[in-house]
Amino acid sequence: FVLFSEQAVVAPFRNGQALMFRITNGRHNQLIELSATVIYAQFEMENGKQTRRFYPIPLQLNKLSFFTLSWTLVHSIDEESPLHGLTEADLRERDAEVLILLTGTDETFSQTVHTRSSYKWDEIVWGARFANIYNPPTEDGLVTIDVRRLSAIEKV
Repeated sequence: FVLFSEQAVVAPFRNGQALMFRITNGRHNQLIELSATVIYAQFEMENGKQTRRFYPIPLQLNKLSFFTLSWTLVHSIDEESPLHGLTEADLRERDAEVLILLTGTDETFSQTVHTRSSYKWDEIVWGARFANIYNPPTEDGLVTIDVRRLSAIEKV
């Protein structure tokens, strides 16, 4: 299984902002060829009726050949983004949700693995970033993460 951070964040990114969430592999087996599809959903008024609309969210990187420790998925909120110009209040008003579908292959069993998750508008923290998850390297150079810090964030 894949573990998802408890919240997504809207953090400073390359002279702008980005929507980010973090995942890690909770399996003892390695995952390879992991791909992510992310969709933004919101309610809109259309012909006097509330309608739920879905918009693809492009990621900085949407595929990993080998999923090692953790992966922070990043969507740059630029002029092309469906989130461009929206505020925290806008997401609440539209009952917004970010939907995630991950697909990969369990290396040990050559089995396709699917998992999904989502972040509702109230699970997105604005003006925060993810805290460091990496432990200091061991004496023999092994790099590890502290999975307990998967959801750790800090205000910016």
